[in-house]
Formats: sequence, C-alpha cells, structure tokens
Amino acid sequence: MLKAVIVEDEKYSVIHLQNLLQRFAPDIEVVEVINSGKEALKKLPSLEFHLLFLDIQFNDDFDAFELLKSWQFDQLNIIFVTSYNQYAIKAFKHNAIDYVTKPIDKDDLISAIKRARDRITIKEELNELYKTINAFKNKQIVLKGQYETTFIPSENIVYLQADNVYTTLHYYDANSNYKKIVDSKNLGFWEEELCDFSFVRIHKSFLVNMNKIVSIGNKHIKLVNGETLEIARERRKLVLQIVMAHKKQLG
Repeated sequence: MLKAVIVEDEKYSVIHLQNLLQRFAPDIEVVEVINSGKEALKKLPSLEFHLLFLDIQFNDDFDAFELLKSWQFDQLNIIFVTSYNQYAIKAFKHNAIDYVTKPIDKDDLISAIKRARDRITIKEELNELYKTINAFKNKQIVLKGQYETTFIPSENIVYLQADNVYTTLHYYDANSNYKKIVDSKNLGFWEEELCDFSFVRIHKSFLVNMNKIVSIGNKHIKLVNGETLEIARERRKLVLQIVMAHKKQLG
C-alpha cells in the first residue's frame, strides 16, 4: 500500500482525483488532503507518505515552487496535477515524476502512477542495498525476511547451526537476551559470508564465533552460553590450530 498526500485547493478536483484513485489505483491510500500551499508547508514535514499529488497555483498566492524551495525535492515523489501547461519544464527540473493536466484523463493518471511505483520501488531497493553495504562495513549481517530486515552485529552471534537447507543463528540481541532466528540460506553461504570475521567451521553442522569460545578440548568446544559443541574428527587438529592462533592474536 502506497501512502499519498494531495495538495489541492479546488474541492471538485480533490474529489475527482480521489475517485480516480479508488477506481484505478486502489493500492494508493490518501492519508491527507491539504487545501493551501502555506498549510502544506506546515503539515508536510510531519507526514509520512510515498507520493505527493501537487497543484501549482493556490488561492493563498503561494505556489508549489515556493513550497519546494524549503524541501529536498529530489527526495519527494511528485506528480503535478494542474490546469497550467506552461510550468511543465520547471516541474521536471524539480524532479517531477509526471505532469498531469486538468481535467484529469484516467489514462494519463494511470501512466503517471506506474512511473511513480517504478521509481519508488527502485529507491526502496537502493535503500536496502545501502543498508546492507553499511551493515557489512560495520560488521553486521543482514537477514531479509518477508516483512522486515534484521541486522545482527557479527560479534553478537554465538554460533550458526545447519538445519537441512536452512540455518539457525544463535545470538544475543541488543539487550543481551539469548535468541535464535532461522534463515533460509544454508550454512555454506554463511561460512563464505563470514569468512572475513572470526568464525570457524568446526563441524558440518556448526559455524562458531571464536570470540564466544571459553574453552576447547580434543573433541569439544564450550561456548559463553554454556553449550558444548562437538568438533568433527577430521577437523580437530585444524580447528585447534585456528582457535589457538586467534586467541593468541587477541592477547
């Protein structure tokens, strides 16, 4: 669902636009209708929305371009809806998605909304990419779920456990609560993803944060959460060498 704001001082135009949106773009929810430019200047900064339907000339002698002077307009998704043809070039200089003239033609509106959806989708994908890059720089891992993305600092992970084609991550949250979360990617993916961090594969089922190891024996390791995990027979010598070298490096 996309949230939209309409800034328009003509009552009939507002009703007509809302009716068209209800019929041809039911996924757009109009969260606010603002009836003047000066009112928009006060209200818009406090509103959360994806799309702005914006007239150009208002009855309070305040126009859309004055409004945009006080905004980072390149961050707004604007569809201008106006009776004036002469402002189109200026509108596109303000990064408008489209310029629809009144009376609104439904096909023009549908086309403008499609462009808006495409732009919003690209922005959201880029934002997710930037978050992922920043998370990696800050030694965080990114778990993308259906409804939300979870960021976990690598230092908070105790170990990762293979669960068929999935992986269960055992970690401490920001409040030091011990938690588990299942991710759809397999343990091999995470071994590669965390190769630059302090993790060691001790078993086909376990990838362990070496900073969370409190003791190591010939066959097992003990972790800060009290769990003991088995070291695979063929890995025992190598795991011991890697862990001891890591601990020595930390001093």
